[in-house]
Amino acid sequence: MCTHCLHNIAQYPVELQQPAFESLLYGRVNFEQARCLFYFQKHGASQEAIHNLKYRNQSQLSEFFGDWMGELLKESKHFQSVDAVIPVPLHPKRLRKRGYNQVEGFGRGIAKHLKANYIDHVLLRRSNSKTQVFKNRMARTEMIENSFYISSTRTLKEKHLLLVDDLATTGATLESCYLALKPIPDFKLSLATMALNR
Repeated sequence: MCTHCLHNIAQYPVELQQPAFESLLYGRVNFEQARCLFYFQKHGASQEAIHNLKYRNQSQLSEFFGDWMGELLKESKHFQSVDAVIPVPLHPKRLRKRGYNQVEGFGRGIAKHLKANYIDHVLLRRSNSKTQVFKNRMARTEMIENSFYISSTRTLKEKHLLLVDDLATTGATLESCYLALKPIPDFKLSLATMALNR
């Protein structure tokens, strides 16, 4: 990113990140720690960056944000025990269309700095869902509970997992991934996103 964009992107104050995630996910996701890089602002530099990453083939931004976040997390005692970094997966159809998972570079960069494993073959996406805006409550609940699944529980047993995504808005995706991961015995979960819309 250019200096101008970095200057104009709204970085999220560190002391407000954990409370913001706790408020967003209260009663829905049991997690240890959560961090983000910046506040998502419509029509601002953060939206431009996310849109460039997801829709304009600027996959290198994922690696940039991963190195940025990795540098920050390795200085925190809370994240030094992370064993594996798990990206929110794309549905195979969307992956073929886009050509890359926009959080892969983000996750790999964080894993490198934390000296953790990057594991993208255990948490998988079952549905290729679109917006939830026009779905009724029952349909949204079904989507949250059934969008993701895990291929094995043994690989991640008793591990501290860091789930990574690009943007947290309603928290539905993070909740859905958490529900899929719950069968893993004695795991701990932390979260990291590029942006938080809260």
